Amino acid sequence: MKSPFRLSALAAAGAAMALMLSACGGGATPTTSAPGTAAPTGEAPAGEVTIDFWSWNPDQNTAVPYIEAFEASHEGIKVQHRFIQYSDYVNTVQLALQSGSGPDVFGLQVGALTNQFAPLAEDLAPALESALGSDWKSKLTATDQLSVDGKLVGLPWMVTGGGLMWANQTLVDSLNLKVPTTMAELKSFCAAVKDAGKACIVHGAKDAWQNIDAYQSIVNQVSPGAFYKAMNKEADFSGPEFVKAFEIWKSFFDDGLFQDGALGATAYPDANDAFKKGQAALIIFGSWQNSDTTNARMAQYAETYGDDFDPNTIFMPYFFPQVVDGGKTGTMFGGPDVGFAVSSGSDAKDAAITFATWLTANEEAQAMMAKTVQQPALASVPLDLSDVKTPEQATALEAQGPALADMIGPREIQSADVRTALGDALSAVASGQQTPADAAAAVQAAIAAS
Repeated sequence: MKSPFRLSALAAAGAAMALMLSACGGGATPTTSAPGTAAPTGEAPAGEVTIDFWSWNPDQNTAVPYIEAFEASHEGIKVQHRFIQYSDYVNTVQLALQSGSGPDVFGLQVGALTNQFAPLAEDLAPALESALGSDWKSKLTATDQLSVDGKLVGLPWMVTGGGLMWANQTLVDSLNLKVPTTMAELKSFCAAVKDAGKACIVHGAKDAWQNIDAYQSIVNQVSPGAFYKAMNKEADFSGPEFVKAFEIWKSFFDDGLFQDGALGATAYPDANDAFKKGQAALIIFGSWQNSDTTNARMAQYAETYGDDFDPNTIFMPYFFPQVVDGGKTGTMFGGPDVGFAVSSGSDAKDAAITFATWLTANEEAQAMMAKTVQQPALASVPLDLSDVKTPEQATALEAQGPALADMIGPREIQSADVRTALGDALSAVASGQQTPADAAAAVQAAIAAS
């Protein structure tokens, strides 16, 4: 995409987006796109075209097979991919779009990020109708979470949920421990792991999103469904259930369940790298990490981390432990993990729409997703467990199915201001700068003002 567009709209959106992450914006890579002959929406144009595709997921490794498969079946369209860590992603894309040198296709999360970029994205509903028919809403999962004011801003790639805690099972077994299922067990487990010189739960508390995931996992046990009612202004966030959830959240820091320095660590790459390298026993990630159970992903990690990674490591997903008496485990929350948008200012728009639609509404692409044991967004494509390393991992993945089909609410928060307020409140409580009651009241004020 070369030409500047709607800079005033992005400037207004950018102020809110800048609050979402404290990451520095990176430089933009100029596009090499060549304009093609006009074609119907979602169809490849004539002539050779190169489109720029930016994402935090897929990363530089996992994007390759998708791009190779697409280019093999779409002669004349080349895809140039740029991977950006999520901690830098929003600001980098924002600045690039402002300068007119941003991507043609880019990743979105549902919620605030989709709302902020909506003015700058194409409506992709016509492309889906062309690809899947008039009943496309029944064929592609949770497209409503990527819609803003009737406009389909992005297309869902895969469906994921929070409410899990992953274990480095190899490390846990080597310490003769069992993954905890209650708060009492968790405290005892963490003491033993720390005695062995390892971190118990490695956490990227510098990133609001991981803190919010943890808080939702907690509050969904304290009072199931209350979080989503409060976000819809149907419940008061300053109520006792939310205060209690803040108190439990703080105990993860006070009781040493999280590693020292958690508030200064990012989820990716800091916490993720420590977990993969066997420096910690547990991490609060969701089903988007399900491919960590496959042989293919283990081979990629061996190449990425070298001698710091044992390719025989077993990573195992568990439901978030019971951290409150009587709390229900096995509850997940989420929706489309990643959606792909097409820039309204792209000068290769038809090719970009063709690529975004292929990623999400094409059975070949979605079967590739299924093989990574991520839940495909295309309902007709079943999960593929053929590359999962162990039967125990396959059983754990299958247990997620009912929870993903009956999620208690969305993972992302629609209002950027409310998301920022909750992220700030969780950080302030963790650092002791705000009481749980004051934090809950601050979030309620943001909800009321949104």
